[in-house]
Amino acid sequence: MQKIFIISGPSRVGKNALILGLLKIKDLNLGKIITATSRPQRPDEVNGIDYYFLPREEFVRRIKQGYFLEWAILRGGNYFGTPFDAIEKIEKQGKNVIMTIDVQGAKQVRGKRSDLVSIFIKPDSLASLKRRMEKANFTKEEIKARLIDYRRELKEEKNYQYSIINYEGQLDQTIKEVAEIIRYELFQSEK
Repeated sequence: MQKIFIISGPSRVGKNALILGLLKIKDLNLGKIITATSRPQRPDEVNGIDYYFLPREEFVRRIKQGYFLEWAILRGGNYFGTPFDAIEKIEKQGKNVIMTIDVQGAKQVRGKRSDLVSIFIKPDSLASLKRRMEKANFTKEEIKARLIDYRRELKEEKNYQYSIINYEGQLDQTIKEVAEIIRYELFQSEK
């Protein structure tokens, strides 16, 4: 039986790097969801690979049409969401779904899917998270806003089935830990 694995956690905790590592582990049979956003496309991003970039009006129209499994308005008033058809595409390939979504989106999905496994990724410390943001050249204002988000997100950790610390410089260990959770959940569903 296929499952949906959602990964949530604060900005710069390593969610995307974690998922890229998990996708390389063939026995997990994972397919990554490409989510949609109304935020502007960055120079290094590719539409349809990093996100589906939609104009704000189009995003709102699709919300009204029921196009998204979940959606949320995040930093800067930008919309982010998971299209139903992105999940269906991966499930038709016979793969397990893995996706990274905000805690608001995860709350919405919990009420809609029974095949969901939720994993919260957190940093080893607030100082570590701040260093990661500084390394990514975030402005002081961006860091401040994301640390406020972090405190809000951390309050949601209790609603996740699993919580893993991604220690700075130890991504490979985090990948192994999450891979074991995925294997365990897949094995449980086969019983």
